[in-house]
Amino acid sequence: MSPAAARTTARRLVGVVVVLTSATPLAAAAGAVALDGPAGPLWWAVPLLAAFAGALGAAVLALVRGTSPDPPAAALVAVGAVTTLSQAALLSAGLVQTDPAPTHGAWSAYVLAASVQASAVLARNAPRGWGVALPTALSALVAATAPPPPPLPQQDVTAQVLYGTVLALVAASMYYLARGLEQTTGRVGAVRGAALRADAEAEALALAEAERGRWEAAVHDDVLTALRAGAAARTDEEVRAASAAAAAALRSIAAAPTTLTVGTALAAQQVGAAARGAFDAAVVDVTSEPGSLPGRVVEALADATAELMRNTVHHNPPGVRARVHGQLGQQRARVVVSDDGGGFDADALPTGRLGIRVSVVGRMRSVGGEADVSSSRRGTTVELRWPR
Repeated sequence: MSPAAARTTARRLVGVVVVLTSATPLAAAAGAVALDGPAGPLWWAVPLLAAFAGALGAAVLALVRGTSPDPPAAALVAVGAVTTLSQAALLSAGLVQTDPAPTHGAWSAYVLAASVQASAVLARNAPRGWGVALPTALSALVAATAPPPPPLPQQDVTAQVLYGTVLALVAASMYYLARGLEQTTGRVGAVRGAALRADAEAEALALAEAERGRWEAAVHDDVLTALRAGAAARTDEEVRAASAAAAAALRSIAAAPTTLTVGTALAAQQVGAAARGAFDAAVVDVTSEPGSLPGRVVEALADATAELMRNTVHHNPPGVRARVHGQLGQQRARVVVSDDGGGFDADALPTGRLGIRVSVVGRMRSVGGEADVSSSRRGTTVELRWPR
C-alpha cells in the first residue's frame, strides 16, 4: 500500500465511522417524527432534519470517493449546534414539548447524539487534550439544554449529568477509534513507502554499479587496446584503423547498455518512490503494463521526477498540491508531473536556474526522450516521454 493509498484508506475508514454513527440516528429521528409528530413547529423540525440528511448524504459521497470526511462531519456538528440552541430557545418560549414519548424520546435527541459523535471524529487529528475536550464540551451543552431521552427522568439534574456523561464517553470512544484508524493506516503507508524507496535506492545502486563496470571494462578492454595499437602503428592505414577502433570504443561507453533492463512494474515503483522521496505529500499513480525498459531510461525518469518535486516544494508556499501519473509499457514510457503552484515563465528562466533545463529537459534528452513544460499562474505541468 503506497502512502497515497494509505491516506485514501484512512479517509474511507473514518468515513465509515461518520456514516454508521449518523445513519441510525437519522432513521430513529425520522421514526420519532412519524410516530409522535415534530414535537414542535414544523418550520423548526423539517429544515433541521433535511440539513442532517444532506450532511449524511455528503458523508456517503465522501466515503465512495475516498475524500476527506471532515466537511460532512463539520456539517453534522453545525446541525447539532443549531438544533441545541434553537431547541433551548423554543423550550423557553413553550413551543416545544418538554416531555418526550415514553419509549423512544424526541427526534432531536438522536440528532444531537450523532452530532456529538461527529465532533469527536472531526477532532481526531487534534492533540488528545483538545480532541477529548471538544466533544465533552458539546456533550455538556446538549445535556444542559435538551431533555434527556427515556428512560431517564425529565427535569432532573442527576439525569442530565448522567446523560451528558454517557454522551461524552461515547464521543471519547469515537475520537480514539477514528484517531487509531487513521494513524494505523498512515503508519502502514509510511512503512510501505520506505520499503519502496529502499528498493528503488538498491536498484539505483545496482544500475550505477553495472554502468561503472561497463565503463571500466570498455576502457580497459577496448580503449587501451586501441591506444596501444595506435602507438604501435607504422602505416597510415594502421593509424586510421586504430583511430576508428578508439572512436568506436568511446562511442560504446557513451551508448546505452543493451542488456541492462528493468521490468516496468519495478520501474513504476522507482519513479513513484523518487517522487515521494522528494515530496511525501505528492499523489502518485504510475501504472505499468507487462514489459521492460532500459535501466538508463528508468533512472532518467526517476531523476527528472524527483527534480520536479523538489522544485515544487522549493518554489511554492506550504500547502501546494502535486500529482504524478503515467504509464510504463514495453519500450515506452509517459509520466506527467503537475502541481497547482504559482507557475513560472519557462522562456524567461534565469541562466543560473538549471533544474528544468539540465536536470529535467537535458536529462530526458540524454537518453533519447523529451520533456514538455507548460506553466501558468494556475500551476505547472511537465510531460516526460520516452522515446522522443
